[in-house]
Amino acid sequence: MNQAFGYFAKDVAAELGITTSSLRRWSIELEKNGYQFERNEKEQRIYYEKDFKTFRELKKLLSNSVSFVDAIKAVTARDDGTINGVKTPSVYQDEIRLSKQELQELIQRSVKEAIEEEREMMFQAFERKMNDVAEKRDQLLINELKNSMEQKRLEVAATKEEQQTVWWKFWK
Repeated sequence: MNQAFGYFAKDVAAELGITTSSLRRWSIELEKNGYQFERNEKEQRIYYEKDFKTFRELKKLLSNSVSFVDAIKAVTARDDGTINGVKTPSVYQDEIRLSKQELQELIQRSVKEAIEEEREMMFQAFERKMNDVAEKRDQLLINELKNSMEQKRLEVAATKEEQQTVWWKFWK
């Protein structure tokens, strides 16, 4: 495993072939004897390669019939520069861990937001197009009304002129 990244209990337990409750019990006993684990903002233990080495050594001692108390004391007494050595960067530095369900929910939410944005953009484009069509229609209608009114005005003027001509003819 890469020393630059930290791991959660579930990953460590799986790698070591033990249960998470055993890992928790081992971690608590190691801490009681002065071993320190890095913790995240939620106070969860973050395990690094140095911790894997400690747990492997503890597991090896336990499989060789060394008592639990003596095995804990033996691994915490060891000081070879790897236990509680230089701290490695936090797991939250660049890596984000999501469960499959969280990832699916994130993807679904992102897709839904993208669809909503696209729908809104299409609706706005459609609305602009409809406004343009309505404006052109209104302009054509106004022009036709103006032409029609001008035509009527000319007809009325022609009729008045004709009536005046007829009126003067009558008096002559």
